[in-house]
Amino acid sequence: MTIRDIAQEAGVSRATVSRYLNGGHWVSEQAAAKVQAVIDRTDYVANERARSLATGRSNSVAFLLGEPQELLFADPNFSTLLRAIADELGRKGMSLIMMTTDNQEENKRNLKFLRGGHVDGVLLVAWHYGVRKGLIHSLHAMDMPFVVAECPEVDSDSTSYVHVDDYHGAARATHYLLERGAKSVAMIAGPEGPTGALERVRGFEDAMRSRGQNPEWIERGDYSKASGYDAALRLLKRAPQVDGLFVASDLMAIGAMQALRSQGRDVPANVQVIGFDDQQLAQISEPPLTTLRQPFGEIGRKMVDQLIDLIHGGSPVGTILPLELVVRQTTR
Repeated sequence: MTIRDIAQEAGVSRATVSRYLNGGHWVSEQAAAKVQAVIDRTDYVANERARSLATGRSNSVAFLLGEPQELLFADPNFSTLLRAIADELGRKGMSLIMMTTDNQEENKRNLKFLRGGHVDGVLLVAWHYGVRKGLIHSLHAMDMPFVVAECPEVDSDSTSYVHVDDYHGAARATHYLLERGAKSVAMIAGPEGPTGALERVRGFEDAMRSRGQNPEWIERGDYSKASGYDAALRLLKRAPQVDGLFVASDLMAIGAMQALRSQGRDVPANVQVIGFDDQQLAQISEPPLTTLRQPFGEIGRKMVDQLIDLIHGGSPVGTILPLELVVRQTTR
């Protein structure tokens, strides 16, 4: 079946069928119903290669993970965001190409593939500052439409991004611990460099100072459960009086709670804990974890919408989304 065949069977013009297949703009409900009926009856599938040649677009976008491939499975945030993006692209009839960056050679191959015109745009996810900075510069240099899943430290005015309000989320979590009676609040932060990690630390520090307290007890991890465990042990050694703990990821919070229990500290009776992300493991941890919920579904939708707008000639925009404090049983 061709577009011409569909038009003939539906009794509409070829232009009407073309408009319907490309989003349905300026097509009446009656004409749309006729075209869809023929498509359903004939099981028509558009020839994407022919469409690509005609439009100069591939109808595909790349999910570029600027991290080693194993992190896609080790850190649930990556896979959750990937799923949200894939669902949104599927609703829009677009294909997704998954790309990871394990080393410099793979990074070069990825950039060469992107320069070849195989995708219309890129959704960039890279937590490490150096990697993200290099990829942003490379994508700008090849004039590739792209959206970053974090506020970029470079070219922020010319780069489209979707980010969560890490600063106010961290401040809210810190205030909540103090409001619930914690006298000595500490933080387990993420690695230095990423904008989000820096903003969470800044939110914690400002909230502590606003209550007349010195934010002196901060240890860092790499967002893994093991690093949260080790960081909690270091904190207890430095400040055994800690009775409130804000942790910059759910995985690290789970590890921290294990460390607290190993030292005879009950959660939340002795130490209240708040995590960050609201992954499924936060709901099934023992006890269930109070945490800040990242709206991954909305992040994915916003990234896709902003990328499509860029592909069609729109200007880059930055979006900041709020975080929700989800109260469970690790706080009193």
